[in-house]
Amino acid sequence: MAVSRSHTLLSLFKGLLVSIALTLICMAGVAALAVFTRISDNLLMLLNQLMKLAAILLGCLAAIGRGGERGFFTGMALAMLYMALGYACCAALGGGFIVSQMLGEILTGAAVGAITGAVLSNLSPAGRRRAKPA
Repeated sequence: MAVSRSHTLLSLFKGLLVSIALTLICMAGVAALAVFTRISDNLLMLLNQLMKLAAILLGCLAAIGRGGERGFFTGMALAMLYMALGYACCAALGGGFIVSQMLGEILTGAAVGAITGAVLSNLSPAGRRRAKPA
């Protein structure tokens, strides 16, 4: 089954939108948590990393789905776009970052996205489950 480039780009865009939506929802929750409770900087950094991980995983699920094609490359591209877009937004808002740290996080995100995409594409599609043996 050949998948067209436009279909792949469309699914990549859909996954990116899902990742961004989850990030915005989680950011609102983390902001509320920071305002109403006293959380440490370490906990805030941990929540930030978990939020990025969840966004990449859910974005890959939306873009690739169970039994999808080109999962490895789609997941990797999605994660790299998501991470680069996050750092671009941070820079646009005046935040500072270290380039080596940014590259490390983009590569880590790419690895997570690629692994997630590979696993998702190797799962059987949801509609084609095997019947239980009698």
